[in-house]
Amino acid sequence: MIQLKNQVSVIVPKKTNDGRSTKSVINKVNKLFCLNFGGTSILEVSGYWFDDGKVYHDNNLKIVSNVENIDVETIVEAANLVLTECEQLAVSVEINGALYIFDANDSITEELESVVMEVSR
Repeated sequence: MIQLKNQVSVIVPKKTNDGRSTKSVINKVNKLFCLNFGGTSILEVSGYWFDDGKVYHDNNLKIVSNVENIDVETIVEAANLVLTECEQLAVSVEINGALYIFDANDSITEELESVVMEVSR
């Protein structure tokens, strides 16, 4: 029996804000997680948020891996792919049920290392 106590995921929008497909990014993140975590599940998720008097909606995919050990480098690489190649202002990362939202100004590596140290206790 194998027990994987940790779950990590990254939310990837299906389209950029100007409507271009992000299929290549989805494939890159999926491959990255498969290679480093052993496998993935991909879930369709809708995201809604309120800003400046308007409700916005995105169709997204949640790429999920169950893992024994949380590899910060892999998660950071995936998050940076979403930020840069999907041209997003922020990226959502979930670790063991807690959601972390990072923008390009955040030190994702440092912040995730702190999170993983806390989770590992």
